[in-house]
Amino acid sequence: MRRLFPYKKLITVTLLVAASVFLMNITGSSQDSPSFWERLLWKGMQPCLETFLAARQKFQDYRALFQSKKDLLEENREIKRRMDSLEALLTRLHDVQNENQRLRELLGFREQLDQEYKAADVIGRSPGKWFSTITISLGSEDGVTIDAPVISRRGLVGRVIKLDTHSAGVLLLTDPESGVGSLISRSRDYGIVVGGSGPDTLVMRFFSRDADVYAGDEVLTSGVGSVYPAGLFIGEVTEVYVPKPGLVKECYIKPAVDFAHLEEVLVMIK
Repeated sequence: MRRLFPYKKLITVTLLVAASVFLMNITGSSQDSPSFWERLLWKGMQPCLETFLAARQKFQDYRALFQSKKDLLEENREIKRRMDSLEALLTRLHDVQNENQRLRELLGFREQLDQEYKAADVIGRSPGKWFSTITISLGSEDGVTIDAPVISRRGLVGRVIKLDTHSAGVLLLTDPESGVGSLISRSRDYGIVVGGSGPDTLVMRFFSRDADVYAGDEVLTSGVGSVYPAGLFIGEVTEVYVPKPGLVKECYIKPAVDFAHLEEVLVMIK
């Protein structure tokens, strides 16, 4: 401790000089310009302040980006909802256009017929495997009667077997109980067309063993009987065969009507 004593005066003088310089910088600097210590303090704090400002700017940028992304996601969801609505509307529009086209063709076909027919929608189908019966949107109030022929623009569909006030049940040609007097358009050979071989196939049984029939021949209603008028298109022969030796010929017929996709029909009004 005695060794440090000679330096006490030197240390005291140094501290006093430093304090004097500090006070002179504080009291002697103008109010318009920062003091030495203020400049020193500012210089020391400047990196921290710049780092803080940079961090704050990045935070603001990220917050703006997040808000912008949130707004874009909501806008995309709204656009998708509108696109879904437009697609549904476009699908409905195409469906209406197709329906109008079918009705125009059906009504145009009706103008070529001799008898009076009314257009009807198919509003129901039987739960059977081959849709042997359908329900249409016309009934007794519309002039429909039992056994009234039902056709499409492509050909014969069947006949009315059940009648209500505003609807009717139609037995299709494909039903096993169906039978239609028919003939080969080319040779005029007569027979009867029956269903029961599936939704896409009918069978024609001829009255003559020597029936002149070939694949590709067209089959029409013969008008024999009181149900169907003559000349309605039934379908086209696809195959001719003899079931057993000694029996008359038979043939498979592809129906002119697509029964699985039938949507509109014409009903004869007697």
